[in-house]
Amino acid sequence: MRVVQVDSGKYWRGSQKQIWLLSRELNRQHLAESWVVGRPSSPLVQHCKAEGLPTAEVAVRWEVDPIALVAYLRLFRALRPEIITIHCSRALLPASWAARLAKVPVTIFWRWLDNPIRTFWQRWKYRQGYDAVITISQQVAKMLQEGGIRSKPIYLTRVAIDPNEHHLYDRKEARTRLGVPDNGRPVIGTACFLVPRKRVDTLLQAFQMLVASTPAYLVIIGNGPERVRLEKMAINLGILPATKFVGFREDAPALLTAFDVFVLPSVREAGAVVLLEAGIAKVPIVAARAGGSPEYLQEGRSGLLFTPGNAEELADRLRFLLSHPNLAKALAEHHHAFVTQQCTIAYTAQQVADIYQQLRQRR
Repeated sequence: MRVVQVDSGKYWRGSQKQIWLLSRELNRQHLAESWVVGRPSSPLVQHCKAEGLPTAEVAVRWEVDPIALVAYLRLFRALRPEIITIHCSRALLPASWAARLAKVPVTIFWRWLDNPIRTFWQRWKYRQGYDAVITISQQVAKMLQEGGIRSKPIYLTRVAIDPNEHHLYDRKEARTRLGVPDNGRPVIGTACFLVPRKRVDTLLQAFQMLVASTPAYLVIIGNGPERVRLEKMAINLGILPATKFVGFREDAPALLTAFDVFVLPSVREAGAVVLLEAGIAKVPIVAARAGGSPEYLQEGRSGLLFTPGNAEELADRLRFLLSHPNLAKALAEHHHAFVTQQCTIAYTAQQVADIYQQLRQRR
């Protein structure tokens, strides 16, 4: 079975990493011959080429892009895939229309984001050109259904990682690489693309409340358009001396062992890969009760949740975990077991292959 994974993203984010892992695992287990079609010279294409995965490149400039449509059409006619999976909204229309013209049997839209579908244009677009949807959380499925996507079958799977290849630094080395003193003070941290929906400002406010009574360090891994504003905010809050912005790090997952608590403050999060990475690192987690996060982190069993945007509640959760180290360890161990048993890429690839087979049989 030949399948094609389509993405037009220019950055290396969680969804691109998932496409790479999924395609590699489908090929590795001989579940499908999986091609990856991405933006020319994008990190996704580069990672896939480095793994020896079959790739092709198509640039998508607009959501309605006739040049991209022609490029996809030529590619699909040459490859003759049985299934096309479209992983981004920008490529949805040109790739799905090309799939129809090329008479590809099954086209799937993979919805990664939990953005509401509000406008007439969005409702029209998300009803076009595909046979089924795959999502990574019930929250995303709910968003689609509320947006009017009720006539398509919706399949659920999880974001995943490959625990066998997940390298970790020991705690001391991780702190050395981050430039954080290993002097007994706890380290609170996060790792994300610095955009408004990640709400790192809530974390900064909570940290200010925390250090009023508990000396600690805050480490923020990641870059993005919000970084300058957040650095200024740290100055205004008086926490910059104890706060370290380390920028983008390729080895971010290996550095999570430096943290005593990992925080995911996002107000929109379909299913964050970094929650799995923190689970592999056995770091206690506090996450906003938003999007799909509660589906990956059980309150009081594998982590703690707080109301999105509520800095005071987040500060309380941080104090609680730091003052109850045995409980924090137990939560981290339970989350680690969940990740290694139910969120591996081998498990997810088999689920996706089963979905592919179901859709083929329907055809």
